[in-house]
Amino acid sequence: MSKPWLLVAWIIAIELIVILLLIPGNWTDKAIKRESVLIEQSLGVDTREWVQKKAALWYRSSMIDSGFYNEMYKVFIPTEQERMKSKGMQNMGEGWFLWVEGRMEALMNVIYQFYSRLALLTAWAPYMLILFIPAVYDGMMSWKIKRTNFDYASPVLHRYSVRGTVYLLAGLFIIFFVPFAFNPIIIPIVLMACCVLIGLTFSNLQKRV
Repeated sequence: MSKPWLLVAWIIAIELIVILLLIPGNWTDKAIKRESVLIEQSLGVDTREWVQKKAALWYRSSMIDSGFYNEMYKVFIPTEQERMKSKGMQNMGEGWFLWVEGRMEALMNVIYQFYSRLALLTAWAPYMLILFIPAVYDGMMSWKIKRTNFDYASPVLHRYSVRGTVYLLAGLFIIFFVPFAFNPIIIPIVLMACCVLIGLTFSNLQKRV
């Protein structure tokens, strides 16, 4: 199971490189606003406001209050005093520093967008328990019934149910970093599919006497 997550790490790394090098600075900001409109249309104003507040809280705590953004800015962008000390080269690299600053803003927008989608996932989590618990219970009951008769517990179905769950969750995690607006309904659809696959996983456990 380590290989899928290694692949996920590589894909996310490539996504971030593409964002830092190619995506315009305001692109992700526009995507965040479009996605916010989709959340409001699908789930209402209260949910949109809750998601925004939660994402803003996580973003401020991890990026601003922690000093991460400030330190990153100091590393890549010289201060006015540092430029004045470089006599004869005060204006050198101004265009470069503007580009770097834009890339930093693009990265911060992607992080905020990730938090926004994570907050939306958190909002859906309690409702998914309503499906998850019965799915696990039904799977376990089916498995116990199969232990007492000659019903076949398929190792193939068990294997692919596990893989399907992992791939769906990995794909959802990858989508969280994509700098495009997507319909928030994707999240519950993926989670519902995972609940079904988890139920199949339990119902097809290897029989033990």
